[in-house]
Amino acid sequence: MEILKFNPIFKPTLWGSETWVVSAVKGSESMVTSGSCKGMTLPEVVKQYGAELLGKKNHEKFGDDFPLLIKFIDARQDLSIQVHPDDALSARRHGKMGKNEMWYVVGADRGSRLIAGFRQKVELADYAQKVADGSIEDDLNKVPVNEGDCFYIPAGRVHGIGAGMLIAEIQQTSDVTYRIYDYMRRDREGNLRELHVSLALEAIDFQDITTNPKVSYTERRDELIPLVESPFFVTNELKLSQNYVRQYDNEDSFHVYMCLRGECCVVSPEGQGTFLREGESLVVPASMPSVNIIPDGECKLLESHVD
Repeated sequence: MEILKFNPIFKPTLWGSETWVVSAVKGSESMVTSGSCKGMTLPEVVKQYGAELLGKKNHEKFGDDFPLLIKFIDARQDLSIQVHPDDALSARRHGKMGKNEMWYVVGADRGSRLIAGFRQKVELADYAQKVADGSIEDDLNKVPVNEGDCFYIPAGRVHGIGAGMLIAEIQQTSDVTYRIYDYMRRDREGNLRELHVSLALEAIDFQDITTNPKVSYTERRDELIPLVESPFFVTNELKLSQNYVRQYDNEDSFHVYMCLRGECCVVSPEGQGTFLREGESLVVPASMPSVNIIPDGECKLLESHVD
């Protein structure tokens, strides 16, 4: 099986835009742009190749569902305050996966902030009133951000992306979002945006008082740097200035690469090369034992897989 590269799906929004670079979400399926699978959607490729693409354990667990959704988020304005349900709640209500996710800050304007968890205890009985009068803003943990900051956002954590940021987002394949608060903003017709205050109640972790939500890591050149290791995905950083051979020893999984800076060529053991440029992603199938990543100058990648 070959390395897979997909068409990006651009989605304009009220606050900026999203680009879905690897997606199996119904209605927003990525399509292969080259090779023997050209013209196939990601779900079609998964259905045809199964464990050869996903890995044996992943195929047994997820069947014909690709378990990750990979995006770039360009926030020109503050996004709404949200929460996502976990696997159990989402399955019960929507028949879908939950939504655990991570953010990597690709770029940020000076003074940019995001929200991750509560900074102080919020009583369940006070929650609806705080949302209604806007005082919920005082309870949110607002974190200044810089390029290279990384955050893990588990299901149940109240969160929001602030204006002036470009974010790489890795998440479970789910489009279930509960919007809690939207800063009392109105649309052109003067209407408040729809909220999901009651739906969110069971999803929110009210004990999630988060003082330091940033992932701690030290960036080093030409090494695989662990960022997030969760039951839902594992993500590493690669900042490369020379050829890097990535061996997938004991990793029975596909691997997704997001290019954050620069460009490179990802070469299979058979010599097939796939170019990867800034803002693009590709998928290396589980059946491929290794790749050789050849940067053009210097490049920065995120690599994600599911154990």
